[in-house]
Amino acid sequence: MSSMFKEDPVFKATPESIGSLVASIHKGTIAIPDFQRSFVWDPKRTVELLKSIISRYPAGTLLTWEQSTSVKFGSRPFEGAPDPQKEPKRLVLDGQQRLTALYQALTGSGDYQFFMKVWPFIDRGQGALLNLEDVDLDSALLAYDLNGRMRFNPLDEEWQISKGVFPVAAYERLRPWFKKLARSVEEDRDAADQLEEVLNQFRDTYLQPLESYAFPVVDLPASTSLVAVCNIFETLNKSGKVLGPFELLTAKYYPTGVHLRDMWDTACQQYPLLVDFAVDPYSVLQAISLRSRGSAQRFDVLNRLDASSVGEHWNATVAAFADVLDMLKRECGVISAQWLPYSMTVVPMAAVYPEVAQLRSQYRALARERLRQYYWCTVFTENFDQGANSQAGADYKLLRGWVVGDSQEAPEAVSEFNLTDYDLLSARANRKALFRGFVTLLIQSGAKDFLTAQAITNLDPAGFILDGARIFPKAWLDLSGNNPDGHSSELILNRLMIDKSLRRLIKDRPFGEFVAAQEEFDRQKYVDVLSSHLVDDGEESGLERLDYNLFLQERLTLLVEQIEAVTGQSLIYESEG
Repeated sequence: MSSMFKEDPVFKATPESIGSLVASIHKGTIAIPDFQRSFVWDPKRTVELLKSIISRYPAGTLLTWEQSTSVKFGSRPFEGAPDPQKEPKRLVLDGQQRLTALYQALTGSGDYQFFMKVWPFIDRGQGALLNLEDVDLDSALLAYDLNGRMRFNPLDEEWQISKGVFPVAAYERLRPWFKKLARSVEEDRDAADQLEEVLNQFRDTYLQPLESYAFPVVDLPASTSLVAVCNIFETLNKSGKVLGPFELLTAKYYPTGVHLRDMWDTACQQYPLLVDFAVDPYSVLQAISLRSRGSAQRFDVLNRLDASSVGEHWNATVAAFADVLDMLKRECGVISAQWLPYSMTVVPMAAVYPEVAQLRSQYRALARERLRQYYWCTVFTENFDQGANSQAGADYKLLRGWVVGDSQEAPEAVSEFNLTDYDLLSARANRKALFRGFVTLLIQSGAKDFLTAQAITNLDPAGFILDGARIFPKAWLDLSGNNPDGHSSELILNRLMIDKSLRRLIKDRPFGEFVAAQEEFDRQKYVDVLSSHLVDDGEESGLERLDYNLFLQERLTLLVEQIEAVTGQSLIYESEG
């Protein structure tokens, strides 16, 4: 009688290096089954994965399935990879997002390209490489959309040398670049040679894992049944609870009598806005770390924030979070978590707010005004798109003195506000923070609901579902010829926040055509509501004439006025003529 424990497992596990996996993706010997979803990671997740690889931390296992030569299974290449010349040998069942992210980052394909700063890894004073625990990885890795509009070219070598930044995709051919960099910062030949040697050590120490790091790969044999594959795939894709820094610190502080989980439950009962806005309790710890350590970096929160500081600042900080969220909801149009452009922006604001709450009324009003100005400037400069933890730390140092102290030096988003009208004219709705800022600005300015003509702020968010409908639909623009300048239909300026039920009535018509078809009473109501959404519906307006280009310019003018009002800054005009 044979024992079930003597049977061979249905899989085998072997380590495979990133270099080998990237080469296999490029050659098409491994591919993705057709039933897998598309690549959905945003660049921030790719940056986090690169940080784990560089740190040599575990980044999970991969699951592949060997393909039979007799039975073909539908597949496609990884996004960014060339079309394969022959059938793949293996399909990836689990790990597609990680492998696609690594392939695009290491080959320079995809919508974003990734860059790394050299100097966070080097002690310039000692002329030596820093240990990993002393490296600020949060600020060392960057992502740029090369199809977007930028005021510099990150692929320009002179710019790279001046900033000490190189493309991650160039990690295998950096020696000549290191030589140029060393000679650009060190006039003395011996000092330049020494720096060049340190830079090469940096490559061998911190970039080598981009080639040699090995994922454990569980490979299902070709004989594995389709039923078994489906069961395994469904099991792998069931969500589980993530063990995050808040959970780790909960365990760390428990013996000291600081019971974070109980404290958080109490805070949520006391301040319902924390629940309404789905505040991550780790954000509260980041704000406390700013107050006690001046840093929101994960390393500092996990290793330098002590239980006594948490106990000292907890009550004031959770109250500050609720106060800041209440201010954003009542005075900045952020009616729900869905429309908060950056959750991280709340962290430095909440870290400052306990001092604001203690000010006398006339000074508190000025402090709140400056907090709102900081919020709007941060949103419209998209300042938290990169390195949010580092940005929060830098902002807090200046925000505290500017809001509650005597300093006239404002945070970067305020002092270096550089938004142009062309930025707004060309911005698409997939720029999430900017789009949410646009929506909340409309709400803050008094935007009304098209069905009830009531201010959106007076409606119950639970029963009112905002939907970003296109004022001029794409299909109509493509057929009408009323878009001679070829503006995209996906522009933020072409979006109107309406209830989903109204969108079903409009269907695929331009909104101006829909309004013109209404009875006089409803038509007048819509005209009034349109004005509250910064849309001109006069007789010669772009909306009335179904002229998309004129409509965009009219709405841009109205939007610029509102942005300048809330930010206290003047925009740069580039689109005229």
